[in-house]
Amino acid sequence: MRPSHRELAERQIARDRLATRRFPSLLARKQGRMLASAHAFLRGSAPLFYELLRERPDLLPSLAGDGIIVGDMHLENVGAYRADDDEVVFGLNDFDDAAQGPWALDVLRLAASAFLASRSFGADGPLLVRLVEGLAHAHARSAGGAARALPMPAVVQELLERAARRTGAELLDERAPRLRGRRRISRGERYIELPARVRRAAPGLVASYLSDRPGGFRIEDCAQRIAGTGSLGVVRVAVLLSLEDGRERLLDFKEARPSAVAALVRQPPGDDAERMVRAARALSERPPKRLRAVRVAPLGLSFVGRRFTPQEDKLDLARLHPGHRLDELFAFVGQLLGRAHRRAARTPPRRSWSDREIRALVGAAAELAAEVLGVHLAYALRLGDGPG
Repeated sequence: MRPSHRELAERQIARDRLATRRFPSLLARKQGRMLASAHAFLRGSAPLFYELLRERPDLLPSLAGDGIIVGDMHLENVGAYRADDDEVVFGLNDFDDAAQGPWALDVLRLAASAFLASRSFGADGPLLVRLVEGLAHAHARSAGGAARALPMPAVVQELLERAARRTGAELLDERAPRLRGRRRISRGERYIELPARVRRAAPGLVASYLSDRPGGFRIEDCAQRIAGTGSLGVVRVAVLLSLEDGRERLLDFKEARPSAVAALVRQPPGDDAERMVRAARALSERPPKRLRAVRVAPLGLSFVGRRFTPQEDKLDLARLHPGHRLDELFAFVGQLLGRAHRRAARTPPRRSWSDREIRALVGAAAELAAEVLGVHLAYALRLGDGPG
């Protein structure tokens, strides 16, 4: 007998509490973000999504194509970032739940995300179905290796141009303003104090990350960064650094956890930070800048370290509306994911998915979206007037 929406909501509430046990003040924030909309709930509950699929195996079509997948694929896990070659690019930008698995899992989750996000950009039912089908067709053509590159949609070009205008100095002034001649990371909505044991481990974390770079450094400040929804509660160390040559840098170290996909598809053993970095390099044509897996023995945790740059900017659904040529945007995102899948495939399939297979996948995604909506409503009813 399948669990009810209320039972699944109770499990998510328990999962939220467990996830934020080291930072209890973040529980209300996490729940508040997930209460905001069914799409926000989907973004913050990847393990629940795969639990739903485990309970509903009929909603996972048996389609060709497998390899490294994103795992937590949704419309806001694409955006602008500075790549290793120092260019600002648009691509996949979150690999926390990357895993080995069938491509259909990523396309299902992305399509369910589109269905749930529809209220954000004002698409009616028939338009939304066409958009999601267009997304899936673009993925299938690209993953099959038969598609020519689609032109970049205007909304993506605008996002890249906006991101490229930001400078490192502006980022430092915003996140770590200078006070009495010295910069310090601002505490508040974005940053809180680190536990003492994590703060003590910060020098070792930075030394490991910079082991291939000669020269000294000085840690000016460090704090717990607050970002995302599903990742609220993981240890996330922001470090303000002064290098020997006088440059200042913000580094970000994010605790690696097992992939949510493991609830459905058994994963090979290995270090989770290494898994995330390998996935980023396999799936991305141009990987994020200075992404490295590091481990600090005193904490017993592995982290993905990266240089925090001002160009990071996710696709903002609140800015979208039908006048933005949503068909072009959805197809572009589908193509992006299809190319990533083909790049990281075990063995590319001999043919693309058929129209009938795509229609069945889109129907399954609509059912999954309805299940997530039901659990979200049960979650809201359970929490009553507010988080807790």
